[in-house]
Amino acid sequence: MSEFITKKPCIDICEFNKHDICKACGRTHEEKKAWKRLSDKDKHAIWTRVLASHGSGPTKPAKALRALYRKAQERAGRH
Repeated sequence: MSEFITKKPCIDICEFNKHDICKACGRTHEEKKAWKRLSDKDKHAIWTRVLASHGSGPTKPAKALRALYRKAQERAGRH
Protein backbone atom coordinates (compact mmCIF):
# COMPACT_ATOMS: atom_id res chain seq x y z
CA MET A 1 0.00 0.00 0.00
CA SER A 2 1.25 3.45 -0.88
CA GLU A 3 1.00 6.07 1.81
CA PHE A 4 0.82 8.83 -0.80
CA ILE A 5 -1.87 9.74 -3.32
CA THR A 6 -0.05 10.08 -6.65
CA LYS A 7 -2.87 10.20 -9.21
CA LYS A 8 -2.88 13.58 -10.90
CA PRO A 9 -5.64 15.95 -9.74
CA CYS A 10 -6.66 16.94 -13.27
CA ILE A 11 -10.43 17.07 -13.83
CA ASP A 12 -10.14 18.04 -17.53
CA ILE A 13 -11.08 21.69 -17.08
CA CYS A 14 -7.86 23.57 -17.81
CA GLU A 15 -8.16 27.30 -17.39
CA PHE A 16 -5.40 29.31 -15.76
CA ASN A 17 -5.75 32.46 -13.70
CA LYS A 18 -3.41 35.48 -13.77
CA HIS A 19 -1.10 33.69 -11.29
CA ASP A 20 -0.64 30.76 -13.73
CA ILE A 21 -2.67 28.39 -11.53
CA CYS A 22 -5.32 26.12 -12.99
CA LYS A 23 -8.74 27.22 -11.74
CA ALA A 24 -9.96 23.60 -11.64
CA CYS A 25 -7.13 21.50 -10.20
CA GLY A 26 -4.99 24.17 -8.51
CA ARG A 27 -1.67 23.18 -10.07
CA THR A 28 0.70 25.52 -11.83
CA HIS A 29 1.77 25.00 -15.45
CA GLU A 30 5.14 23.79 -14.16
CA GLU A 31 3.56 21.28 -11.78
CA LYS A 32 1.37 19.93 -14.58
CA LYS A 33 4.33 19.54 -16.94
CA ALA A 34 6.59 17.96 -14.29
CA TRP A 35 3.98 15.63 -12.74
CA LYS A 36 5.43 12.37 -14.11
CA ARG A 37 8.91 13.27 -12.84
CA LEU A 38 7.84 14.32 -9.33
CA SER A 39 8.38 12.05 -6.35
CA ASP A 40 5.38 10.45 -4.65
CA LYS A 41 5.99 12.72 -1.68
CA ASP A 42 5.96 15.85 -3.89
CA LYS A 43 2.76 14.70 -5.64
CA HIS A 44 1.05 14.13 -2.31
CA ALA A 45 2.19 17.56 -1.08
CA ILE A 46 0.62 19.16 -4.17
CA TRP A 47 -2.60 17.24 -3.49
CA THR A 48 -2.62 18.50 0.09
CA ARG A 49 -2.17 22.10 -1.05
CA VAL A 50 -4.72 21.78 -3.86
CA LEU A 51 -7.41 20.32 -1.61
CA ALA A 52 -6.88 23.14 0.87
CA SER A 53 -7.20 25.80 -1.81
CA HIS A 54 -9.56 24.25 -4.38
CA GLY A 55 -11.31 21.37 -2.69
CA SER A 56 -13.40 23.19 -0.15
CA GLY A 57 -15.70 25.46 -2.14
CA PRO A 58 -19.25 24.95 -3.38
CA THR A 59 -18.29 24.91 -7.07
CA LYS A 60 -18.70 21.87 -9.27
CA PRO A 61 -14.96 21.56 -10.09
CA ALA A 62 -14.09 21.50 -6.38
CA LYS A 63 -16.62 18.70 -5.82
CA ALA A 64 -15.13 16.78 -8.73
CA LEU A 65 -11.65 17.25 -7.29
CA ARG A 66 -12.69 15.96 -3.86
CA ALA A 67 -14.38 12.94 -5.47
CA LEU A 68 -11.23 12.16 -7.49
CA TYR A 69 -9.14 12.31 -4.33
CA ARG A 70 -11.50 9.99 -2.44
CA LYS A 71 -11.34 7.44 -5.28
CA ALA A 72 -7.54 7.62 -5.26
CA GLN A 73 -7.54 7.08 -1.48
CA GLU A 74 -9.79 4.04 -1.86
CA ARG A 75 -7.54 2.53 -4.53
CA ALA A 76 -4.43 3.17 -2.43
CA GLY A 77 -6.07 1.43 0.51
CA ARG A 78 -6.76 -1.70 -1.53
CA HIS A 79 -3.16 -2.21 -2.62
